[in-house]
Amino acid sequence: MDPEFLYAADADRDGSGRRSLARRCRAGELVRVRAGVYVEASQWEKMPQWDRDRAVITAAVDQGQAPRILIQQSAAVIWGLPVIGRTSEVLLLAPGSSHGRRRGNLCWTPRTLLEPATTRHGLTLTSRAQTVLDMAARLPFERAVPAMDHVLRPDAARSLPALEKDGLLILSGKLPDEAKRTRARRVISFADGRSESPGESYSRAVLYLHGFPKPELQYEFRSTGGQFLGRTDFFWKDYALVGEFDGAVKYGPVTAGRSPGATRQVGTASRETLILEKRREDAIRATGVGFVRWSWSDIHKAKSDPDGLVRMLLTAGLPKQGRRG
Repeated sequence: MDPEFLYAADADRDGSGRRSLARRCRAGELVRVRAGVYVEASQWEKMPQWDRDRAVITAAVDQGQAPRILIQQSAAVIWGLPVIGRTSEVLLLAPGSSHGRRRGNLCWTPRTLLEPATTRHGLTLTSRAQTVLDMAARLPFERAVPAMDHVLRPDAARSLPALEKDGLLILSGKLPDEAKRTRARRVISFADGRSESPGESYSRAVLYLHGFPKPELQYEFRSTGGQFLGRTDFFWKDYALVGEFDGAVKYGPVTAGRSPGATRQVGTASRETLILEKRREDAIRATGVGFVRWSWSDIHKAKSDPDGLVRMLLTAGLPKQGRRG
C-alpha cells in the first residue's frame, strides 16, 4: 500500500506553511518520513514494516531532481525480495564515473549495470536478476541466500516468474571482479527455491556455515497406512531428526511475529491453528523422529548458548562436519 505523501514544499505554495506540518507532526497527527515529507499517522500505523520501508525509499527518490536509480537492498525492497537486517540507508546508483557519495541517509554507490535498469511502481531500479546478484556478491552469505532462494520460485503475489540458475550464472560473469563472481556463484549454487520463507532460507545458510549436514527440504511424512501427515522445513534422515523454523506458530495464546531482522510480520495465530499445528507435530513425532524448533532469536544466540540453534541441534544428535564460513 503506497501512502499519500504531504510535502512541505506544497504547503508553502498553497499558503498553509510547512510549520503547520511540523506542528501536526509534534501533535502525533503526522509521521515524518524524511525531511519535508509526511504521512498521516493513522495511515502509517496500519502499514506493515515492508510497506513503510518502501515508502521511505519512494519518498527519497521522489525528492530527487536528477534521476535516481535504486540498487541492491533498496531495489530488493521494491521487488519484494527478502532483506535481512533493516537499515534506514537508501542505496542509489552513482552517476557516470563517480566514486560515490553520501548525503543524510542517501548513499550513491558505483555499480556496473549487468542489465539495463528497469522501472517498477514508478521507480527506476536495477533488474531483479542484477539485484540478487549484487546482494550475493557483496552481502554476507547468509543474508544473500534468502533473496536468491526467493527468485528461484514464481512470485505469484507480484506476477513475477521464477529466474533460472543457468541464466543467473551467466549474468554473474559480468560482475566486475573474480572475488565478486565467486561469491555470487557460491550463493547461486547453494540457493534452493523450495525454501518457503526468509527464515527457512536464512536458517539453512547458517546451518551450512556451521558445518551441519545438508537437510532434505519440504520432506513429506506419511503414516504406515500412507496417510499424509505433513511436510517439514528440514529433515536429516540419517539422524531421524526434523528441524522447523518457527516464524509464525507458538504454543499458547501469544502474538507471533518476526524479529526485527526479518522482512515480514505475522499476525496473531488463532487457537485453532495452534491446535492443528500441535497435532501435526505429534503425528510426525509418532513416526519415530526427533523434532527441533527454533525462532529468529535462537538463530542469533551464541553457539555455546544452550538455547541457541547450534547447541539445540548438537544436543538432538546432529553432528557438525567442520565450519564452512
